[in-house]
Amino acid sequence: MNSVHCQTGQYEGIQDGDCYKFLGIPYAKYNDRWGKSELLKNKTKIRAHRIGSAAPQTRPGDENHSGVGFFLDRSLAKESEDCLTLNICSNDIEASNPVMIWIHGGALISGGSSSIMYELKHLAMRGVVVVSINYRLGPLGFLRLDDATNGLIKSSGNEGLIDQRNAIKWVKENISSFGGDPNNITIFGESAGSWSCNLQIAAGSQGLFNKAICQSGGLDAVATEEKADRWGKLFVNQFQDDGFNIEDLRSCDWQQIIATAKKLKHSSLSNKKQWVFPEVGFLPVIDNDFINDDYLKTYNSSNVTLLSGTTLDEYKLWSSFHPSIGNNDKDYILRRLSKMFQPDKLNELTSAYEEYLGADEMGNIYSAILTDICFGIPTHKNLVNKKTKSFGYLFSTQSEILQGKLGCFHASELPYIFGVHSKKPYSTWGPKDSEKVSENLQMPWTSFAHNANPSFGDFTWKAYNNSSEMALIGNNVEAISNPFLERYALIEKYKTF
Repeated sequence: MNSVHCQTGQYEGIQDGDCYKFLGIPYAKYNDRWGKSELLKNKTKIRAHRIGSAAPQTRPGDENHSGVGFFLDRSLAKESEDCLTLNICSNDIEASNPVMIWIHGGALISGGSSSIMYELKHLAMRGVVVVSINYRLGPLGFLRLDDATNGLIKSSGNEGLIDQRNAIKWVKENISSFGGDPNNITIFGESAGSWSCNLQIAAGSQGLFNKAICQSGGLDAVATEEKADRWGKLFVNQFQDDGFNIEDLRSCDWQQIIATAKKLKHSSLSNKKQWVFPEVGFLPVIDNDFINDDYLKTYNSSNVTLLSGTTLDEYKLWSSFHPSIGNNDKDYILRRLSKMFQPDKLNELTSAYEEYLGADEMGNIYSAILTDICFGIPTHKNLVNKKTKSFGYLFSTQSEILQGKLGCFHASELPYIFGVHSKKPYSTWGPKDSEKVSENLQMPWTSFAHNANPSFGDFTWKAYNNSSEMALIGNNVEAISNPFLERYALIEKYKTF
C-alpha cells in the first residue's frame, strides 16, 4: 500500500526497498513574494513521486570563495519561488513511529531537501519516520525590508523560519497517516539547519516537537532589528544601483533579486575595525513577533530535550581554501585576529593554541580559534544552560580529502548520518571502512528520537549540563570531558566582538 489519506488530502507515494517515500508534498503557500506563508487548507490529491523545487540559491559568485567550489551541491532540484514542499520516508505506514524532521543547512542562502546527501531511507529503516523540508532562503526568506522600503514591503526577515514552523505544523497534523507518532517529534539540522532548530526552540515549541538535534550551529545566528535594517538598506541601495526602482522588488524576476543579493558582502556591516559575527548577512531577526527579546530565556527554560555537538575541525572547510590562511600567512592571520581580540593579548592566545595543538602552523591555529568561536562556544552555552537534559558530542573522523588537509571538517558527518558515505562523491570523504562510523551516528540519533536519550548498545551517554561530559564519535564511541573549556574561557576573556 503506497497511497495515504490524511487531513490535507490523498498522496500516492513510491516504494523504495522496504520503505515508502512521499515526495514534493506542498505544505504551505504565500500570496506575495515576501508574505508570511500559511498552511494549505484545501484538500489535494497528488502523485507524490518527485521531489519539489529548491528555493532560489544565493551562492557567492566566486567559485574559489573559501571552499564554495568544493562544497557546491550540483544535485539540487531546479530553483523556484514555489518551493514550500516536504518529503516523507516511512518503513511502516501502519505504525506509530517517532518522527524526525530534517532542516537542511547552507548558511540560510543555499541548500535544499533534494540533495542526494539527504537520503532518508537509511534512518527510516531504524524505525523512525523521516521528513525533509524546503524553506525560503537568502533575500526571499531572511531579509527585513519594512524599514528599508518605508513600509512598502513589510518582510520581517523571519519568513524562512515561519516556513519551517508551518512545515512542522503540517507534520504534526498529518504524520499519523504516514506511520508517525505526532506526539514524538524530533527536529534536527546541521549548520544553518542547526541555527534554525535552535531558533525554533527559542521561538517557543508550542508542543509541536519534543526534541532537537543541533549539529554544528548555536543560537547566535540572529540579528537585531537595527542590524537587519542596515542590511536591508544595503540590499535596496544595491538593487537601485542595478537600475531598478523599489517598486520593482515585487514584480521583477526572482533571478534579479538573487543577482543583487550576490553582490552584498557581510563585511559591509563592519566598521572596518571589528569582525562581523556571524559571517553572514541574511539572518533571522529579533522582531518581537516570531522571536522575542527574551528568546534566550525561552530557550533555556524550554522542555525540549537537546542533543548537540560539533566536528573536530569545523572551520577548516573555509580556512584551508583561503589563499592566505591556507598558506600560513602569519601577518595576514594576525591582522584578522586583531579585529576579534585585544591586540596585546594575541601572543598569549596564539601561544596557548599552539601548545594545545602541538603545532605552530598559523593556519591551523586560526582554524581552531574560529572553530571554537563559531561552533564550540555557542554549542557549549546551549548545552550547559538548558533546563532539561542535554547531551553533547564531538565528531572526530578525519577526512582523506586533499591528503587529510581538511581534517574533520564542517558537515563531514552528514554522509554517515544519512547512510550515503559509501556512494560518490561522499566515498572519498572518509576512511574506506566507514560502516562503523555511520552506525555510531545513526544509532544514537534514532535512539534519541525514540526515547530522548542517545545511549545505545552498551554505551551510556551522560547528560552534558550536569558534567560537561560528551561522546567522542568515530570508529568507536567513548565518553570524554569537553577538552576545550580552557580555550573557550580564553576566547571569552579577550574577545572584542
